Amino acid sequence: MNVNTVIEITKKEEKTLKEFLAALRAERDAIISFSLEGIIEGNNRKEEILRKLEYLKTEKERFLENVDDREEITSNRTIQSLNGEMAAVMKEIKKALDKNMKLLSFSIDHVRSSIENIIGHISTIGYGKKREDLSSVLLSKVI
Repeated sequence: MNVNTVIEITKKEEKTLKEFLAALRAERDAIISFSLEGIIEGNNRKEEILRKLEYLKTEKERFLENVDDREEITSNRTIQSLNGEMAAVMKEIKKALDKNMKLLSFSIDHVRSSIENIIGHISTIGYGKKREDLSSVLLSKVI
């Protein structure tokens, strides 16, 4: 009974980690397409999944506190296999997080550069010069 409960919780953890990885991939797509709405939605989804993971972790720890023979659980092949699969998913998650951080950094730099170019363009036009150009056009139409 003890081992089966830990196996079920660990399976739920693995499934939730895979959901987190899928959320990271969706977030990557939103970053690439410059979708602010998608990025916010992805971030909210990640927070929800992290809360679920925290809950599962707490449940597992609470259950393991009352177990008499932890060796039986840690030596179980199914548990070891699930832990290996979770480690592989965690490795993919780390790569996806790193990729998303780099993409976000690039996007922020791109937006900053665009804003600087716009401001530079506006400052070269100048308000006074623009007004003079407009008055010459208006006068030519009147004459």
